[in-house]
Amino acid sequence: MGQKLFPIPVRGIGTAEIESLPSYLHRLAHRHGVYVGELLKYVDQQIKNDVNFTGEVQCLPSYIKNEDILRNNVLAGYLISGLEYLTGQSLMGTCASFINNQLNMSKCELLGGFRWCPECMAEMEVLEEEPYFKLIWQFRAVQKCPIHRTSLLAKCVECGCTQTSYKRLNHLGICQQCLNPLSRRLKGFYHLDCGSEDAWDIIQLIADIQKFGERQLPTDGVIISVNELFDQYWQQHREDSFYSLLSRDKLLTVVNEKKTLSLNDARKLCFQLGISLFDLMCGNATKVSQSLGFDDSRFFPKNFLHASVRVVKDHKFFLKRLKELNESDDTPISLKATAKALGVSIGYLEYRFPAQVRLIVDRHQSYLDQDHLRKVYLAQTQALQYFLDVSENRAPKSRKHAYKQLREETGLPKWVLKKAIQTAYQAITASDMGKHMIA
Repeated sequence: MGQKLFPIPVRGIGTAEIESLPSYLHRLAHRHGVYVGELLKYVDQQIKNDVNFTGEVQCLPSYIKNEDILRNNVLAGYLISGLEYLTGQSLMGTCASFINNQLNMSKCELLGGFRWCPECMAEMEVLEEEPYFKLIWQFRAVQKCPIHRTSLLAKCVECGCTQTSYKRLNHLGICQQCLNPLSRRLKGFYHLDCGSEDAWDIIQLIADIQKFGERQLPTDGVIISVNELFDQYWQQHREDSFYSLLSRDKLLTVVNEKKTLSLNDARKLCFQLGISLFDLMCGNATKVSQSLGFDDSRFFPKNFLHASVRVVKDHKFFLKRLKELNESDDTPISLKATAKALGVSIGYLEYRFPAQVRLIVDRHQSYLDQDHLRKVYLAQTQALQYFLDVSENRAPKSRKHAYKQLREETGLPKWVLKKAIQTAYQAITASDMGKHMIA
């Protein structure tokens, strides 16, 4: 069956300015005049009904966060293969597929939401090009636009909108909430910086992948590079120099346990060796490095040192609040709502307070069960009373009218009312037939 969507090309293909997959998804939805959620449902439905689709079919959720499809995973692979099949366009390089593949995922190396350079957006407007969000803007280390040397933005300067809404009503160069152009920047917030300390190695990696292709990167490329480096230093009896390149434990984990590095650690290693990330990931570190004979060590640039700030939580306070919630007479809330109310993650609660979490889950489930029984009982009582009333008045017994009236009076869910109305209708009808036969 093949192409079923307009063949919208990826912006910036073949360069370091390649469009990100979330940007393409939002832009494709806008060009088709539908919301992102509707586009996702259509893509999933078309793929599953097409016998000619050769990719691996997965379960596509109705809502996808940007960060969910920015790296190599089953969801991103399914979405890329599906969109390529339905549009006839190549989406190679629109996500950082080397993360979770050649390199490990490290916390906060890829940012959620969207980021953009207002000056780039302004240039797209002047050139009458369709605006888009670049993949390089999603890397935490890239703090400034490599072209204009100005800081990136993550929110509209007018209303604070993050541009992640699925209701894409305008093109990507306009705020989806206040309709102001994203090319606007508050005066005095340019943060011009002509220095060299920025993530040029990441930008070059994206460019190299676009130039040479993802297939040039073997899955064990980093492991091959580190092992060959270890062999060379070992033969020269310079193991200490090898361990000083990064960290003894991390390097030996790669050599002995065949585990790869995170993006940030790979950047540090390449910086010390004077090689590109692409060469390290290709397994060519020893063939291109010029620093094996040097014993000097250089300080890492600031953008290599984006360590996440550890927030120390008051465990006693959260335990007290959990006990109060479990003992209160208020309507029991779900574990998700509890975590949101306390400002912590579900994982934190499950790890630190498993017993209290179990009480919250059980209490909420018990409340849901009782609430369900209450609704069913109320629906059955009201439905039966309705048909008894119309029988006394000799009015026609209409299930449709019963649903409309009871829906307005009770506000109960549709599925509860329909089942109760059907049960009551059958009971009253059977009773009337019995009376008629006796008479």
